[in-house]
Amino acid sequence: MTPAGTRWGTTSAVIVAVIIGLAAVDQFLARVESAEMTSSAQRSYEAGSRLLAEGNAGKAIDALRDAHGLERQNPEYELQLVAALTAAGKTADAEPLLTDILQREPNDARANLTAARLMIRKGDTAEAEAYYHRAIYGGWSGDSSPQSAAHRVSTRMELIDLLARKNQKQELLAELISLQAESPANAEIQKRLGKLFLLAGSPARAASVYEALAGRDPTDIEAYEGMGEAELEQGNYAAAHQAFFRASSRDPANESVRTHLETLETVAELDPTVRQLTSAEKYSRSIRILDMARAALDRCVDSHPSDETTRLLKAAAMAIAGQAPAHVTNEVAEGVLSLAEELWRTDRAACADRPADRAALDLIMNKLGS
Repeated sequence: MTPAGTRWGTTSAVIVAVIIGLAAVDQFLARVESAEMTSSAQRSYEAGSRLLAEGNAGKAIDALRDAHGLERQNPEYELQLVAALTAAGKTADAEPLLTDILQREPNDARANLTAARLMIRKGDTAEAEAYYHRAIYGGWSGDSSPQSAAHRVSTRMELIDLLARKNQKQELLAELISLQAESPANAEIQKRLGKLFLLAGSPARAASVYEALAGRDPTDIEAYEGMGEAELEQGNYAAAHQAFFRASSRDPANESVRTHLETLETVAELDPTVRQLTSAEKYSRSIRILDMARAALDRCVDSHPSDETTRLLKAAAMAIAGQAPAHVTNEVAEGVLSLAEELWRTDRAACADRPADRAALDLIMNKLGS
C-alpha cells in the first residue's frame, strides 16, 4: 500500500471513530435528557399529588400539567390531572382528557372511577352510577391482589354513599348485599353496613350484621346498640330491650343506651297487645296511651289550630275524665285505642318538628298499626 493510501485509511478510521463517538455521545445525552425529563415529570407529579391531597386543587393543576406535558403517555399523570381539574370545578377541561383515556382503555377501573367523580361534580348522578359499576367490574392493576379487592370495596362504598344521599333504597339495598358478600370481616366496615341496612329499610339484615359483630366481640357496645336499633325497627321490643340492657351493663354511663332502655320500659308498661292481658288492664293502659297522645297533640295546637284538632282533644278529655265502665270489654278498650291513634296521626301530620320525648308513644302506635 502506498503512503497516500495508508494516510487515507488512517483518516477514514479516525472519521469513523469520531462518528461512532459522536453517536454514542448523542445517545448518552439523549438518555440523560430522557432521564431528566422522567425525573422532572415525577417530581411535578408528586408535588401536584401532594397539593391535591391537601385540598389545593388550583395549584395542583399547574404541577400536574407539567408532569403530563413531559410524559404524555403516562396514564397515571393524566388521570391525576383529570382528578385535580375535577376537584377545582374545571369539568370542561377535564372531560376531553378523560374521554381520550376511556377511548384507549374503556375497561380501566380507575379511569371509570375518575369519570364517576367527574359526573357527580357535573351533577349527573345517573351517569355517575353507570361509571361506578364499570369501575367496580373493570380491570384494576394487579387484579388478584388484596389491594385490588380493597379498591373494589372502596369504590362500591362510594356508590353506596351516593345512593344513600339520593335515598334510592332499593338500589342501595342491592349494593349493600353485594358489598356484604365481598367485604372482609372488618368491624368498621361491618358496622357501617349495619347502619346502611337500617337506612335501606332492611332492619333484619342489620340485626344479623350486629349480632355477628357482638358474637365476635362480646364487649362491643356499639354492636349491641346497633342490634337494639334494628330490633326496634322490626317492632321486636323485648329483643331490643335485651340488646340495650347488654350495652348498658358494659357502659352504665352511656346516655343514649339509658334513654332507649327507659323508653322501652315505658313501652312494656303500656303495651296493650300483650297476650293474656285482662280487659280491665288493657282499658287502663289504653287510657294512659290516649292521655299521652292528647298531651302530644295539645302541644301542637298552638301552632296548628283547627276544628278537627279541637274536636279530637275534647273527645280525648271526655274519655280520660270519664269513669271506667262497670263492665270493661275488649271492644271498649279498642275504641279508646282507635281514638288515640287518630290523635297521633293528626299530630304527626300537623307537627313535623315533634320533640323526641314522644318516642315511647310512637313505638306503641307503630306496633298497633303493624
